[in-house]
Amino acid sequence: MTKVLIPSAISTLAHLVVIFSSNELTAYIAYAFYFSFATWISVFVFDFCIYYIKSRSLSKFFNFVVIPLAVLDTVSLFANIFHHFVFGLYYARWFRDFYLHYIPTGFLTIHVVFGQLLFIISFIALLRRVLKEPPAFRIRYYSILTFVFLIFASNIIYIFTGFPFNFSIIVYAVCFISSYYVLFNVLPRRLIQKTLGLITNNLKSGLVLLDTDKKCIYVNTFIKEIFGCDETTILAQDIFSDFETKKEKSQVYTESTFSEEFDFSYNGKRLILQISDYYIRENDITVGRYYLVEDITETKNQIYEEKILRTRDKLTGLFNQDYFFEKVEHRIKFDRFTQYMLIVTDIVNFKLINDLHGKAFGDTILLRIADSIRTHAASDDIYGRLFNDHFVMFIPKRHFDDKAYIEAFKSRTSYLTNFSYHLIGHMGVYEVDDLSLPVSVMCDRAFLALRTIKNDYMTTLAYYDDRLRLEVLQMQMLMNELPDALKAGQLVMYLQSQVTKDGKLVGAEALVRWHHPTRGVVPPSDFIEIIEKINIISDVDRFVWECACKKLSEWKKAGRKDLTISVNISAKDFFTMDLYEIFTSLVKKYDISPKNLNLEITETAVIFDLDNQMKLIDRLRSAGFIVEMDDFGSGYSSLNMLKDISVDVLKIDMAFLQKSKNNEKSRLILEKIIILAKELGMKVVTEGVESDNQIGFLSDAGCDLFQGFYFSRPIPVADFEEKYFN
Repeated sequence: MTKVLIPSAISTLAHLVVIFSSNELTAYIAYAFYFSFATWISVFVFDFCIYYIKSRSLSKFFNFVVIPLAVLDTVSLFANIFHHFVFGLYYARWFRDFYLHYIPTGFLTIHVVFGQLLFIISFIALLRRVLKEPPAFRIRYYSILTFVFLIFASNIIYIFTGFPFNFSIIVYAVCFISSYYVLFNVLPRRLIQKTLGLITNNLKSGLVLLDTDKKCIYVNTFIKEIFGCDETTILAQDIFSDFETKKEKSQVYTESTFSEEFDFSYNGKRLILQISDYYIRENDITVGRYYLVEDITETKNQIYEEKILRTRDKLTGLFNQDYFFEKVEHRIKFDRFTQYMLIVTDIVNFKLINDLHGKAFGDTILLRIADSIRTHAASDDIYGRLFNDHFVMFIPKRHFDDKAYIEAFKSRTSYLTNFSYHLIGHMGVYEVDDLSLPVSVMCDRAFLALRTIKNDYMTTLAYYDDRLRLEVLQMQMLMNELPDALKAGQLVMYLQSQVTKDGKLVGAEALVRWHHPTRGVVPPSDFIEIIEKINIISDVDRFVWECACKKLSEWKKAGRKDLTISVNISAKDFFTMDLYEIFTSLVKKYDISPKNLNLEITETAVIFDLDNQMKLIDRLRSAGFIVEMDDFGSGYSSLNMLKDISVDVLKIDMAFLQKSKNNEKSRLILEKIIILAKELGMKVVTEGVESDNQIGFLSDAGCDLFQGFYFSRPIPVADFEEKYFN
């Protein structure tokens, strides 16, 4: 503003000096100031327009063209004081006898045109900017456009009327001051108000503005659309009166911010609105207040969905294991007087259902069971899916009727009755007698009950009792003692002989027994599962392999080079050890032949990574080891395994006959298996032999070797050597 006002003041004063002066030199000097500063007024107005519209191209034009021309014009006007080549003077009459007036020349015309041209360019630049702006913001340029036009018009009027006093200079100053005030004070406030109006109307939240008398003075578009009313009726809505009621009940300080959620129906849709109350203060004085109404439906739905994902089983929608535990713990914490039952379920051989009918069909079974649980559950029952086919229920004892639950569970699991495999379900029940136990331990106890009927197809439900408790305690004791027992040498190798039909010794199978310092000899059924659970099975296996190789080395030195020892390879060994390296190192270490160390595998040990395990077995056989397939017939794909895996010996368990009700059919199948093995170039060993009749039948069928109690139980190595060597 100063850039324009100072030249305007100097130019005006200089013009007054001209009018009241009769001295030529004074008049020439005053005219020089008058014309030159009038030029700079035009220059600064042009500069202001460039700054306001932010034009880079005009800015360069201003710096490299306008400024040099203005300087040249100023120099020529002050040079005119001495040479009079821009204008001359003559005496003219006005309100007094005479005053000195200028005589224009071509140079002065250029001066005038230059000044007016700057106003014209400024006007055109502003007009172009106006046309580019959105209609809502064109108001920013209307005032300055008008003022530039007025300045230009007043200049033209002055030039063509020949009026002695240049009133356009005053117009310059007045217009510029007015323009500056409008552009930087009035318009910003109006634009801010308009912008705020646009913002509030486009908010996805509602705004209700109240004055100090609690009268609504403004609502935005969101409020009008949701509630279908305006400023005059909005506060009559029940939702705002309910909000005020809750606010008064919730706090003492009525002018502190308060928020509350409300369910609201809009066009048939359920919305969740959060209303917050805010006070507007100026100098600690309340000058108004407003309600902020936010639609939090989507946020609430997202939180709910995330909770569902976190707490629910993806397939069935029941509580997942973690959330089931959490819910039960919460129930127990606040209700320690109700007696509860915890029930877990199991579907026998559910994996087989998936294998036979596909995962989609198995999922259908699980969904059917989940729906049945929902249907039969009481409102205060807690239930969920633990994992796989295992569901769990935590119910008050008063709800539990074992007969009703058995019938309900049987009806759920009868879904496959018309298919090739009948579905059998089991339930394990733990009557909660110790509420301080972790929920996971309660489930473990129910699973222990479940295990007692694992192979019982006639019994559906089993209870956890004191006998199971004692077994658990004993198992826990053994679990704690086993790692140290291995280090202390309490685990020893036993041998069970493998003989021909006439009793001639050919070899033995290496087995492990635990010589407990207080309990005596612990049978393998009591600790093998524990060894697997605490992940020392591979250590135990390697210990037995070492003992077997050491014993073969001793027998070799004693002249018994033809005897063999078979050792077992567990499923975990294939994934935790380099079996090829271990066995080749052992035979080298003890200087024995690989043909004397037979390696027993089961189909379940190799089925999970068949391609790689087949390659490993081929490498071991190429190195000279005899590979035996143990427990043939216990799985579901043994014939398929015979096709895929190359082994030297097939071991058949006589339990194959004992489990069948149709002995004749079983004998026929067993006979055909032996014939098939022979045709595939395998030897056959039958274990579990207990009678002369079995030996006669197996011999006739072509069995090569026999192993079982009929010949010898597993016995200590010293007893074995005493029996067969001495």
